[in-house]
Amino acid sequence: MRATRLTQLLQAIDRLHPLPGNVTRILRALEEPDTTASLLAELIGLDQALASQVLHMANAASLGYAPECTTLHQAIMRLGFKRIRTLVMGAAVSNQLNRGLPGYRLGPGQLWNHAVASATIAQWLAQRFNYPNPEEAYIGGLLHDIGKLFLDQYLLLDYQAFLELMHTKKTLLWQAEETLIGLNHAQVGGMMAEKWSFPTVLVEAIRYHHAPSLSFEHPHLAAIVNLASAIATRDTIGITDPYGDIPHPEALAILHVNSADYERLRDQAYRYLVNQPQSS
Repeated sequence: MRATRLTQLLQAIDRLHPLPGNVTRILRALEEPDTTASLLAELIGLDQALASQVLHMANAASLGYAPECTTLHQAIMRLGFKRIRTLVMGAAVSNQLNRGLPGYRLGPGQLWNHAVASATIAQWLAQRFNYPNPEEAYIGGLLHDIGKLFLDQYLLLDYQAFLELMHTKKTLLWQAEETLIGLNHAQVGGMMAEKWSFPTVLVEAIRYHHAPSLSFEHPHLAAIVNLASAIATRDTIGITDPYGDIPHPEALAILHVNSADYERLRDQAYRYLVNQPQSS
């Protein structure tokens, strides 16, 4: 049974549709050193929904202290290329993250809420730990659980065994996934990120957020995402994961944080999170 499900899962990942063409073109343009704001404005302007989000974010970022952005060029100049990249990648998967996941007993919007909370905290942690690219941390936090989109249907087939592993045998969620299917959501998410040609740093942040020491090139980002997800689970947003609010010891070690430091850091990060303005 497990071998059959694993084979089906791998075949489904292999058939994964690429990101929308407009998103791919924008992300490729952002990787080119000679890309201009005018070119980005032209590409973003081809997607009405994305253009609206860019204008909204640019005007929200000013908090009323700057003239309103009325063109995409102005919005891009205000936000900067790093923030635009974050927004584009988030928009590419936000619709999928908004759907309900019955295998995880998550209703519509719950995975998305956890993703946004994790992203916000990851960006805050990146600044606290002097990670050189906080926007990268935001994307890693936002996308770290995308593998659950694929595993959901397989867990639903054997949900009682899934619960038994976690609540009776005290197995961690990602370990229960491995037991039942052969892969956990972090590993599957890493495969999806590779399929979508994400940068290596983001592939590793997603794939190793439950095992940060395995990320040989970017362990600090994987550790930051692990802590961010644990802090964001404080309000049991992932109701099937009884231990989701416990960070991995490897993450604490990589970031040189002891238990007492983590408790203080968690409280500070949570206060920061709840004081953030709500996105519309």
